[in-house]
Amino acid sequence: MRLPQKRKPKISASEARDALLRSGYLVEARIADKLADAGYYVSVNAAYSDPITGKSRELDVHALGAHRISRDLDFLFPALLIECINNSQPLVLLTRKPQIGFMFHEDMKLAGLPAKILVKRNEWESLPAFLNMDKFLHFCKSRVATQFCSFSQTKDTKWIALHESPHFDSFQKLCDATAHFVEKQFGNYRPAADDLINIEFYYPVAVVQGDLVDARPSRRDVSLRKADHLVYRRTVIQGTEEESYNIDVVTERFFPRFLRTVEDEMSKTVSRIKRRKKDFRRSIGAISDMTKRLRSPDRIREKLKF
Repeated sequence: MRLPQKRKPKISASEARDALLRSGYLVEARIADKLADAGYYVSVNAAYSDPITGKSRELDVHALGAHRISRDLDFLFPALLIECINNSQPLVLLTRKPQIGFMFHEDMKLAGLPAKILVKRNEWESLPAFLNMDKFLHFCKSRVATQFCSFSQTKDTKWIALHESPHFDSFQKLCDATAHFVEKQFGNYRPAADDLINIEFYYPVAVVQGDLVDARPSRRDVSLRKADHLVYRRTVIQGTEEESYNIDVVTERFFPRFLRTVEDEMSKTVSRIKRRKKDFRRSIGAISDMTKRLRSPDRIREKLKF
C-alpha cells in the first residue's frame, strides 16, 4: 500500500519578498542599473573559469566602459568586476597607513596593447609606471586593510568577530575573475600591421548593502568608525606567482561617487596617453615585430606582458 506523500510547504509572497530582501540579488540589479545609466555595457552573472577546478563560475556584475583616445579608434576601457554583499552585520576592515603605498600602482591590473612601453632599446617599463599613475590612483594614497571580519552570536548570546565565509568567497572570486579576464584579453591578441591602442584597466569591487566599518587598531585598543569606501589589499598565489590585488569595498549608497572616481582616473590616464602617443605607437610596433612570427598563444602572451 502506498503511503500518501507529505506535501512540501509553499513559500508565501511576503516570505518570498523577505527572502529576496535578505539576499544579494536585488543589490546586483540596482548596481547593474546604475552602471547602465552611467554608460557602461553591463553583464550580470558573467562567467569566468575557476583557476583550481577549471569549472565555470559566475561573477555578480561585469561592466565595461569606453574612453576614446584618438580618431584612429584608439581606446581605453575601464572594466569593473563586482561582487555584491548583503551583509546583516557590519563588515569591518582593519586599516593602516601603508609604508609603500606609492608602489601600489604597479598592482593595477590591466591587459591589452600596449601593457608596457619601450623606453630604451630592449628596455621596457610597465604602463602604470610610465604614466606615473601613482600620482592619481586613489589606492596609492588611502589607508588599506589586509584583514577583515564580521560578527556572529554564540549560543550564550556573546558576539564574536570572525571571517564570514561568504565575504571570503566574494574577495576570492574578485581575484580569480580579475585574473581570468586579464588572461582572456591577452590571449585574444594576434599581431596585425594596423594595431591600435586597446587597453583594459580592471577595478575589482565589493559592494555592501549593510554597514562598512573602518577599524583602526592601536597598541591596546581599536577605534571604529563608519565608512563608505575602503581598500582591501589581498595577496594570493596564482600558479607559481604571487599576485596582489587592490579591492575597493564600497557601500551601495556610495557607489555612484565611486564611479566618478573611476571616471576621473581613467580621464587622467587618457590625457597622459595622448601626450605620449608617439611612445605608444613605437611600443606597439616593437611588440608587433616580436610576436608576428610566433604561433604559440602562450609565447605571444609572454611578449605582451610586462
